[in-house]
Amino acid sequence: MEKYAVPNKLPAEEISILAQRKARIKRDANQWVRKPLPANRKTKFCKPELFIADFRKAERDEKRIKRNFLKTGLELRNAEIEHGRLVLVFRHRGKYIANKEVMHILTKLGLPYKRRAVFLKLTEQVHAMLKMVEPWVIWGYPTIGTVRELVYKYGLFKPEQGEKGPKKVPITSNKQVEDKFGHLGIICVEDLLHELLTVGPNFIKVTKILHTFELRSPVDGWKTARKGKLRSIGGEAGFRGDDINEFFKRLL
Repeated sequence: MEKYAVPNKLPAEEISILAQRKARIKRDANQWVRKPLPANRKTKFCKPELFIADFRKAERDEKRIKRNFLKTGLELRNAEIEHGRLVLVFRHRGKYIANKEVMHILTKLGLPYKRRAVFLKLTEQVHAMLKMVEPWVIWGYPTIGTVRELVYKYGLFKPEQGEKGPKKVPITSNKQVEDKFGHLGIICVEDLLHELLTVGPNFIKVTKILHTFELRSPVDGWKTARKGKLRSIGGEAGFRGDDINEFFKRLL
């Protein structure tokens, strides 16, 4: 029997596949559970100068919004803007915004937090809101490649009303999509992508169940420090058209 022995054979080790699978399921489940805040968290003391600075920022925002609408009205100066198309909106700045009206609009658009992205149908109402919050958002027309990468890499479902479990459920199979949207005729991820890209009749129902995409800053950093300045005058914010796909390549 010795002549059939394998020379320099490594010592064998027993591996429990079931134990590994259980550990992986537990790890994935804990990944999306929000940790409770510590009970003994200390409150932060704010100086009066900070409140005055916030008030001045809010005042400047109100003047900017009125000035922009008096100058150009609802329509922006760029002729590329077409209502009815799919737009991808990314909030790139503004951890805390003093102006309550601006914060309310961002929340209504589905962007209550920094570094979040959403799909929207560009209507006159959405266009007006985007114009009000221009310094805080970057938006444009996504291609099929950008939409596919976002959904496959960062796609999350919101839990349905009364549903127990984690607040964010990652999209991992076509079965999940069928369970959520089967009654709408959407039975796989490709059907979901088609509904988003074509801004189909069930677009609003789909986007209400989809969670916002949680992203990071660009890989090679920002090209300019003036993030709140409009792109048309050398900054990062505002409408980008088709160029937003190049920007999202650095995000994804």
